[in-house]
Amino acid sequence: MGYMMATPESIKKTKETKEKTKIGKGGLRGVPNQDKVNDKDLIIDPDGRKGHFKVDSHTIHILDKSAKEMKMGRSALAREILHSFCQHYTEAKELGGVPFFHSPKTYEVWLQERVEVRTLLNEIIKMNNTMQQNSQSSEVKMLSQMIVALTKMMNFTHNKLL
Repeated sequence: MGYMMATPESIKKTKETKEKTKIGKGGLRGVPNQDKVNDKDLIIDPDGRKGHFKVDSHTIHILDKSAKEMKMGRSALAREILHSFCQHYTEAKELGGVPFFHSPKTYEVWLQERVEVRTLLNEIIKMNNTMQQNSQSSEVKMLSQMIVALTKMMNFTHNKLL
């Protein structure tokens, strides 16, 4: 049958195809559903392939660094992360809290919570002052101071983390 020679039209078509597929270029590397070539497989189940899924390369890189620092394998770390997430999600759901991946709080809701926490802190400090003045027991005074310290820690946590 003979071999075919490249025509100018076929060369042009090849160049267009390479540009469309981004061969040799940076770009969407390891993005889920867009770059299946650079995504990496992760197996969660230590005994088999039940927990087999693809993860983008950036997440894999972070998992590798974290697992190395924690002196454990990448899959073991992923198992721990998923287990902790499932526990947190279940507890938050049962307690009426807000689990991950839901709409974030609005600024107004956060401000209202801050006002409530601050009001509670002020009330506990007033009770502490009353207990310090009226109580003769050193144990009661110490417990009162410890409760104030815990309340201040909760206030700080709510202010900085939530």
